[in-house]
Amino acid sequence: MILFDGDHGDEGTLFGEARVSYEDAQLTAYRIAMRFEQDELHADGLPVDTGMVGRPTFTQGGETFYGQALAYNMQTERGRVVEARTAVPQGEGTIMGGVVKVVEDSTIYIAHARYTTCPCVEDPSYSLRASRMKVRGKWIYSGPIRLYLFNIPTPLWLPFGFLPAQEGRRSGPLPPTYGEDERGFYLRDWGWYWAINEYMDLQARFGIWSQGSWQVAPLYRYNRRYRYNGRLQLDYVQNRRGEREDPDFSVVNTASLRWNHSQTISPTASFSGNVNLSTQNYLRTVSEQYDDRVRQTIQSSIRYSKRWGSGRSLTASVSQQQQLASGQVSMTLPQIRFSQNQRKPFQRENRPAGARERWYERITYSYTSSLDNNFRFTPLSDTTGISWYEALFSAEKYEAATGDNTPFETKATHRLPIAAPFSIQRLPVINRTFILNLSPNLNYTEDWFFQTTRRYVDSTGTRISEQDPGFFALRQFSAGVSANTTIYGLFPVGIGPYRGVRHTLRPTLSFNYRPDFGSDFWGYRASYVDTSGQVIEYDRVPGVQRGLQQALSFSLANVFETKRVETDTTGAEQSRTLQLLNLDLSGSYNFAADSLRLSDIGLNARTRLFGQVDVSFRSTFSPYQLDANGNRIDRFVAADGRRLARLTQLSLTARTSIRSRQSTGQSRPLNMNRARMANTPGFVTDGDVLPSALDPFDAAFYNTAVGYADFSIPWSLNLDVTYGLSRPRTTLTRRAIFNVGFDFNATPRWKVQGRSGYDFERKEIVSTSLVLARDFDCWQMSFSWVPFGTYQSYSFLLQVKSGPLRDILRLRQPRSDVRGRFDQLLQ
Repeated sequence: MILFDGDHGDEGTLFGEARVSYEDAQLTAYRIAMRFEQDELHADGLPVDTGMVGRPTFTQGGETFYGQALAYNMQTERGRVVEARTAVPQGEGTIMGGVVKVVEDSTIYIAHARYTTCPCVEDPSYSLRASRMKVRGKWIYSGPIRLYLFNIPTPLWLPFGFLPAQEGRRSGPLPPTYGEDERGFYLRDWGWYWAINEYMDLQARFGIWSQGSWQVAPLYRYNRRYRYNGRLQLDYVQNRRGEREDPDFSVVNTASLRWNHSQTISPTASFSGNVNLSTQNYLRTVSEQYDDRVRQTIQSSIRYSKRWGSGRSLTASVSQQQQLASGQVSMTLPQIRFSQNQRKPFQRENRPAGARERWYERITYSYTSSLDNNFRFTPLSDTTGISWYEALFSAEKYEAATGDNTPFETKATHRLPIAAPFSIQRLPVINRTFILNLSPNLNYTEDWFFQTTRRYVDSTGTRISEQDPGFFALRQFSAGVSANTTIYGLFPVGIGPYRGVRHTLRPTLSFNYRPDFGSDFWGYRASYVDTSGQVIEYDRVPGVQRGLQQALSFSLANVFETKRVETDTTGAEQSRTLQLLNLDLSGSYNFAADSLRLSDIGLNARTRLFGQVDVSFRSTFSPYQLDANGNRIDRFVAADGRRLARLTQLSLTARTSIRSRQSTGQSRPLNMNRARMANTPGFVTDGDVLPSALDPFDAAFYNTAVGYADFSIPWSLNLDVTYGLSRPRTTLTRRAIFNVGFDFNATPRWKVQGRSGYDFERKEIVSTSLVLARDFDCWQMSFSWVPFGTYQSYSFLLQVKSGPLRDILRLRQPRSDVRGRFDQLLQ
């Protein structure tokens, strides 16, 4: 229905399902009054007993406003909404306010504003409230702002607000986290995020402590799809402990440099780098991750690889390994490796179709060559003040720190394995079809050294070890043959739906011959006479294989299977194969040994019981007896007629995991906003530009955070039982541990998680932790507790589950499960 004012004629009113469109703006309401003289629209709804129908809704430029009453000037493009709410542009949040004003540049002013990301906007579980808010572009600005939980004000208050209005990549401030540790009260992780362009960004984070410590941690990231991606991160921390007047006052500077890079140069060439350099005390004093604090080794590598046709490839790499506890460093500067995949050099190129391979055509070879330049830094226990990187560039400092005058060891290696595999289809002895696979092999290795070791006793009686420069070749080889076959057996027995048992036996025999390269014939060893007149032999170069070897190795692999046959509703039979048991036996016999020729026997088995319980069994048996001192003697255990062998190692493990089906009432918590954001200009998807897992504003980054519980699984249970026995000589050591892990929803909103274990030998509980989680729709709370043990600790987490405020409205105390000792909570 349309009414016009008869007195003035410049006003018309629409009633019912009224709708007015003007350019890109659209207004719907129960009543819309149009004042043509002023170019204004006034709209309101119709109050009823249950609320209001025909609530004014105004949409322009992707923004939508709702309210009880609305006024809009089409000439100035300004508007005013009473008791309004609006969706944040391109975001998940909603702003509600007593009065909302919109000006021509799309800036929104809200009085008595409430901002939330909860889907239930009428009664949200949390909201940020301020007397005034302004939304401009991608940011929300406000004066004094306070957090409300379930309409209850909290003590969390800030003098001003500066909040992200949407998720995704954008430049802006990074919110701080606060807490307290042994260095005092801190504000850390605050700084600025700069989205440089769609291929790179930069974070600059800082931290300050009340006792004077400070931290600077810039992070630069880059990504170009199908070409390269990586990140460069520097972390510099100055730790101040105590006051200057204290006798134990100290200032320690620690630093870490991490660089990760992956680049595809061409379809056949690539370059990658994983550099991790840090001072010796960085991880223990700075990192908040438990794995970092107990880590003993850090590794770095840079690698270039190139492939050609016919299976040829070249790799050049530089690597480093650093032992944090001892300060020992090993580096390869560089390693160059060339390899040729397996080829058949005598294969006929024009072999007729269907013609069988001749015996010489089956001969295969492969080749590998490498050049290694190794640097090893092992500081003396009483050496201080010389780091590995100083010793790397100074021979004098290297000798002063290690007592050695040869910092580098250079070696070139050539490996040439040759094999001629073939099969025998029929054995002449039994004249029956019997496939036997044979493979003679020859392995040749040649190592080139550029210095050799020379040891002697000088005139003072001191043992001297020196490195003499010069070329030296270490040539070694071995030859052998291996044979294997497969034998099938069928036991025609049936129990219920199970039809028969099939036994598959795969025996393998291999013989390997290797000369004693430590004999004088080869010239790889030298000797000197010590002060007592004893002749001491030593290797001139490392890697000499001493001792004659004529070893026969054997193994028996057994697989027992059955077939389960079921009849469906149509009467058709459906069958599937089930493995009952895997049983393996292995050992070897060295004909060249003067005694103890038979090796230990390994017996391993694994099976699955009732389709749920995985059972594995590993054992080692020694065939020889022990003397009174616990040493093996050349006499078989079976010689006494009581048993075949002596058990030395045993491990029995049974584990199962059962869980309920996923609840139909709840779904797994996913970041549903990512699909929409992927189509937003400037948003970077996985594998495109910047990896989303590294985006500080990406909610998906936190889905694996500590304390994040999945309420869609009502319950789950993990059980693990391990029994171990070790008796290599006369001393017997046992180990019996039971572990349990559980996860269940006590109510639809409460979840309990935990794990624990019991050591039956020590008679004590081990590895116990408990987590209590609560779901508040938009919020999630969890409390983690390790009640006793070396890593006794606690952790409390309260956070918004999704949305752009997830990183801001996130309280974790303490921030580290290592620092959060439970005894500190009781003090």
